[in-house]
Amino acid sequence: MDISLLKTFLEVSRTRNFARAAENLFVTSAAVSARVKLLEGQLGVALFIRDRNNIRLTSEGEKLIPLAETMINTWSRALQEVSLQADMETRIHIGATPSMWALAMQSKLTQIMAKMPGVALQAEGHSNEDLAKLLLDQTLDLVILPDPPVSEAIKSEKIGEMTLQLASDEPVTRETALASDYIFVDWGTAFRNFHAKRFGELMTPVLQVNLTNIALEVIQEKGGSAYLPRSIISAEDMHLVDDAPSFKRAIYACYQQNHSSLSVIREIVASLRGISI
Repeated sequence: MDISLLKTFLEVSRTRNFARAAENLFVTSAAVSARVKLLEGQLGVALFIRDRNNIRLTSEGEKLIPLAETMINTWSRALQEVSLQADMETRIHIGATPSMWALAMQSKLTQIMAKMPGVALQAEGHSNEDLAKLLLDQTLDLVILPDPPVSEAIKSEKIGEMTLQLASDEPVTRETALASDYIFVDWGTAFRNFHAKRFGELMTPVLQVNLTNIALEVIQEKGGSAYLPRSIISAEDMHLVDDAPSFKRAIYACYQQNHSSLSVIREIVASLRGISI
């Protein structure tokens, strides 16, 4: 279906005047009338009741309004997702967790944009589990994960490392940090296993989150402790819990081995190497 027919229909339904709709659409009144008739012919129903000085929607026309708006919006989103500007060669969809974007990927993204002006980038934030699924079904082209999916179709390259340490708003022992106002930040499967093995029932979190900024805001407002990246601990002037073990996790860039834009993805991965958080 021609989207211009739906746009014309909506403009006529809004103005209730063919001439005014033509002015708003920058076409002639005859063109507006022809588009409405063509749409009515395709649908097999009358959309307007045309009186001399009054244009009213039929019941079918009323039903079409929300459907037409949805179709136009869907088409606009499709154009944005699929089409490229004239000076763009390809589009790459990159996924990472919201925390990873805030900690490292956001600054890397601007560097990649400057280095590769012919590549259109789309950045998305999802959970680690969803990132793996979206990569496997090829919705995302490149994802940043601590626990790469096990698949022969997926290539995983280590691009950096994150060091997590237990920190608090004030000097405390490990037992105090874990027993009072402790916030469990979910850093993935490997971290959950590490946490369970090291602390077991010692861990009594008052809050569980998978977003770093939520944990930070709660600690800043009410106090408490959490496992956080070394870079955040230094920036926020928090206190390390000295007798608590640290956790190191590798950061991987994952992508399809047979991707149609493999050379572009590899260049992006090369720009991402060296992340240290």
